[in-house]
Amino acid sequence: MLCVTDTHPLVFFSTGRTRRLGKNARRVFREAEDGRSRIVIPVTVLEEVLRISEDGRIRLPLSFSELVTRYESEPSPFFIQDYTSDILRHVANYPTIRDPFDRVIVATASALGYPLITNDGFLQDEAFVPVIW
Repeated sequence: MLCVTDTHPLVFFSTGRTRRLGKNARRVFREAEDGRSRIVIPVTVLEEVLRISEDGRIRLPLSFSELVTRYESEPSPFFIQDYTSDILRHVANYPTIRDPFDRVIVATASALGYPLITNDGFLQDEAFVPVIW
């Protein structure tokens, strides 16, 4: 299975707070650790992780640079997805998503055709893309 992650699920996973993940989200991350699935991390998710760690809202278990290196290492259940012009074209399809990070994250899931791991109520309610939680 291939999925795109929102910021908060990645933070929960990366900081060892997997109990905060929904049952299905926890399963997907567990399967990824076991090599049975892969999780796409939009580069904008990493940008948001950097911002919220810099302002003290979260404490990362590693330096930000080390965390990114961990996600990039092979073999890894994670794949960092760059912000491409194709994703930018998909961003235009979601004018009702006011948060710029969420808009790019949803556009990434849409462009790739993968479900989104999120507990964001607005994104779940609007069903822009299939959601796993």
